[in-house]
Amino acid sequence: MKNIFIDTNILLDVVRHREEFFELSSRVWGDCETRKVHGFISAISLNNVYYIVRKLVPQDTALTYIRLMLNVFSIVPLDETVLRLSMDLPHKDFEDSIQTFSAIQVKADCIVTRDRSHFPNNYMPIVSPAEYFGLFR
Repeated sequence: MKNIFIDTNILLDVVRHREEFFELSSRVWGDCETRKVHGFISAISLNNVYYIVRKLVPQDTALTYIRLMLNVFSIVPLDETVLRLSMDLPHKDFEDSIQTFSAIQVKADCIVTRDRSHFPNNYMPIVSPAEYFGLFR
């Protein structure tokens, strides 16, 4: 089974029903839910999703989304090693560096994101949801 790491923007596409991105992102999520692939997310994705979604929906609804993610995805813990490696990565965005090293920690076969330019591609393939389907289906 392939291990895929899901970037926060894919989760938000589904939770927020972002019309332009919802179909493909929800299919990636669905592959994780049905165990066609092993889906991983960073622990920081949970609080990031909650923070964004909580501004739009009641707290209990936001927490329902978090529970759903906990049931579907394996959570990569945020630890000192990931933080130290992320600090040393010559990259613009600390959060994306954390995502990168979280994916490396679980030996992910790829990172699925809509923001490819935010990730260095010398560690593993960085793919869009459409490209994911070309690789793993």
